[in-house]
Amino acid sequence: MFGLIGKTLSHSFSKEIHEILNNESYNLIELQELGSFFKQKDFKGINVTIPYKQDVIKYLDVKSKIVEKTNSVNTIVNKDGYLYGYNTDYEGLKFLMQHNEILVENKSILILGNGSTSRTIEILCKELGSKNILKAARNPKNNDISFSDVQKYKNSHIIINATPSGMYPNNNDELLIDLKSFNQLEAVIDLVYNPLETKLISYAKSLNIKAVNGLLMLVRQAIKSCELFHNQEFNDYVTIDIYKNILFNMFNFVLIGMPMSGKSFYARSISAFYNKMAVDIDKQISNNAELEIPEIFSEYGEKGFREIETKIIYNVSKASNQVISTGGGTILNIINMEYLKQNGIIIFLDVPLEILKGMNPRNRPLLKNIDNLDKLYKDRYDLYLKYADIVINKTIMDESVVLKMIEVKINEYINTKWS
Repeated sequence: MFGLIGKTLSHSFSKEIHEILNNESYNLIELQELGSFFKQKDFKGINVTIPYKQDVIKYLDVKSKIVEKTNSVNTIVNKDGYLYGYNTDYEGLKFLMQHNEILVENKSILILGNGSTSRTIEILCKELGSKNILKAARNPKNNDISFSDVQKYKNSHIIINATPSGMYPNNNDELLIDLKSFNQLEAVIDLVYNPLETKLISYAKSLNIKAVNGLLMLVRQAIKSCELFHNQEFNDYVTIDIYKNILFNMFNFVLIGMPMSGKSFYARSISAFYNKMAVDIDKQISNNAELEIPEIFSEYGEKGFREIETKIIYNVSKASNQVISTGGGTILNIINMEYLKQNGIIIFLDVPLEILKGMNPRNRPLLKNIDNLDKLYKDRYDLYLKYADIVINKTIMDESVVLKMIEVKINEYINTKWS
């Protein structure tokens, strides 16, 4: 038997990765205590996640050199009843750094968190030649500092988050530190990968600082574990292929654009093409309020409608593998877009104003007066461009052509921005 042990595993990708690599069942095993599990030793190989990466060490017969240094285990192989412990997180993080060209040699490193993973980060950075490594935590140990004192140490070049802050379902946790005060900051690594773009990563990008999540590390460590389980080797291309596959399945494709641009229609078509769930924000709003959209505007006004819209988007955006069609005014609230960006690729269906004017604005409260279309277009167009990751210049109405354009643009975006 192969599998993963931990306390809460419902959102783990380990099963998916291991079963892609090897045509053998991989189990997610939630444990509240370890004693009986290790007494039976009824496994060939297991991975270990929080909170057991240190607790399992006492059950080992042999520890790898990296385990000796980090005091952290995420992989155990049962060889004729003898348990061998390894730490493939080390190799996973190393690969992530190399792939993203994040160089730590002679750099100052700030690690957020002081758990078992932070120790692995510390050892790796030391061995890669970092000149200064500092750990910050809510409950500092030894030479650690508290988060409240972090701003005194402004010379860090690389910041690595090894805490669960900002991880699903707590996507909107307050940031642990303010990045603006770090005037030499070159890169941020957030080992959280759900959501794909945490608040920390989003903040770093807004400051034009390189920022990456921990998904590639997760995939690489799983592959190195699988090599130990089955005594085989995989080349680097396998890591990237599986990473992109998981990334693609996690992403939401979020359609924005003017009323009548075809967001709902293309959301349904794209969801069928990619086997993703279609979600219509306006329909969710209507269902939530038990009123049709024109009735919501009539009873609560646009302000009330927008408040409901933001609540719906907050919940919808946390899920993955969706195609989401938004209302034309969703982009008016920056909070909406921050939520949608966490797991989403934002696709702007850009239909020229002259084409929109030739359409029938039925059941659209803000277009009761067709003259409002010019004003809405003028007020919103720059916001659509600002938030868009992909722009589809929709000057023709041929569905197959537009779908092909979207497919090509999505592939280009993932290959250039996320690999």
